[in-house]
Amino acid sequence: MKHLIETLEKKFSGYGHYKISIEIEGKKLSTTTTNMPAIDAAFDDCYDDLDNSDRIYETRKEAQTALVNEIFYANDIKL
Repeated sequence: MKHLIETLEKKFSGYGHYKISIEIEGKKLSTTTTNMPAIDAAFDDCYDDLDNSDRIYETRKEAQTALVNEIFYANDIKL
């Protein structure tokens, strides 16, 4: 999962929508998400420096994992 998180990218695709993608075995997989709490946490380098105990995602890695899982689900990939 760590390798997949390292390839996680986002691209704005419209109001409240982001195209998220990962690279797996040389192929790029993507989907569009509206999960803004995960986007905000996953791509904030300082997120883990704060007390996030009252937020949906307590750690940056937790948000990144949620986005990777969303890509898997959208592309019908099973682990």
